[in-house]
Amino acid sequence: MATTAKKTTAKPAAKKTTAAKPVAKKTTTAKPAAKPVAKKTTAAAKPAAKSTDVSVSGNKKIASLCKEFNKKFPYLCLSIFYPKASTLSVFSSELQRYRIPGDKTIASVRRENSSGDISISGNKKIKTLEKEFSSILGLYCQVGYTTVSAGRVYSKYTDDMTLAKLNAICEKGNEKKGEWW
Repeated sequence: MATTAKKTTAKPAAKKTTAAKPVAKKTTTAKPAAKPVAKKTTAAAKPAAKSTDVSVSGNKKIASLCKEFNKKFPYLCLSIFYPKASTLSVFSSELQRYRIPGDKTIASVRRENSSGDISISGNKKIKTLEKEFSSILGLYCQVGYTTVSAGRVYSKYTDDMTLAKLNAICEKGNEKKGEWW
């Protein structure tokens, strides 16, 4: 039986060999740790695509907003007016009297009890954007474009189009590009 006891003692030596295996597993574990880092980098790039929306917030100046809008939709322009302009026809020569100066901030001209923000994306309909300006900010807004011959055009016939669609139509129609003010 003494011989059997020696064999039992030899088994722990075999466990030492087995103990070397977890070291190899640690090396294997280190490799997958590099993959999640690469996934985080890829995941960080996705929100950047969402930031292509134009945001309308209180601290933004009217001129900055119009420039950003025109950068995203180069063939369109965003015109923002005081609320009284909503009673006038878009063909009225008086309309420009109510245009808000570019150096004013949204917060300084919006309705007092208004605190909301608006996000502008290509799939938003023109009439939806114009209604949001009215209901959320209390301002009158018109989306238009500039033709080579007639100048600035605001049309009720384009209100059911998305911003991206009207921009594409204006591009094909050779309307002026970069006319933001």
